[in-house]
Amino acid sequence: MKTLLKGLQYALLLLLAVAAYGSDKPSLKVDLVLPVDNASLRQLASEIASPSDYQLQVYINELPDPAQAGDVLLLVSDGLLPMINSTHYPAKLALYANSVRFSPYRAENASAVYSDQPIARQIKLIDAILKGKPARIAMAWESPSYHQQLHQLTDQYPQYQFNSEQIPADGSASQRKLNRLIQRSDVLLATPEQNLYNAATIRGVLLATYRHQNFLIGPNAGFVSAGALASVVSKPSDYAAEAKAMINHYRDHGRLPMARYPQRYSITINRNVADSLGLVIDDEQSLLNTLRGQ
Repeated sequence: MKTLLKGLQYALLLLLAVAAYGSDKPSLKVDLVLPVDNASLRQLASEIASPSDYQLQVYINELPDPAQAGDVLLLVSDGLLPMINSTHYPAKLALYANSVRFSPYRAENASAVYSDQPIARQIKLIDAILKGKPARIAMAWESPSYHQQLHQLTDQYPQYQFNSEQIPADGSASQRKLNRLIQRSDVLLATPEQNLYNAATIRGVLLATYRHQNFLIGPNAGFVSAGALASVVSKPSDYAAEAKAMINHYRDHGRLPMARYPQRYSITINRNVADSLGLVIDDEQSLLNTLRGQ
């Protein structure tokens, strides 16, 4: 019995020593830079900081003094991307960064969680809504990146006729070209390019789709609220979880994962639009299960 007690005492002392050694190790320091100070971004910062796997310092639209720089720079939004060129951080991560806009900032120690969803997910959503029914799917784009993504998918969906057209954003001329594209389609897949799809153009785009009994998919939840039929979306809590996972990966492995689209996502549907078009659509969770192959 005494031998057993001594063994337990030794094991306890060993565990305490390991814990003490671990507590002496310097904690990872993360500098989070937000574009502005508002309630939603403060909530995002709070979710990224909890639980406290690392030390988080928050800055608004500016970098800290180089002498105060931490181990990881975490930037939120496209507007802050130029800060990723800072040489004071061994690791730099952009959150809510558009995949096309991030491309020039790619580097060995710089990564991102993209704000846009991959075209493949939106096409899967269209397929789940149409249930394989033949259709003409159109996509206007500025950046060849979106055209390339769509082109890689066409062989997977032989039941669809794809019409992909580059439309430079040049005011009324681009709107006319987009309207003609809508006339030749059943579904319009909207890219997240703000020059093409924004608060000034969305009304005209939606009116054109309604006029021709088409529907719009994507590019985000705001467009679905405005009148698009559906979209694949990721919530702020999804992005907070992604940021934490990538930071912890850096802490454990000494490198950030490659830039990627958000791994957590869901489906949002405008039921009023579906009803007006006479579409019978599965619920969001069923559509999500279909996208995930469940």
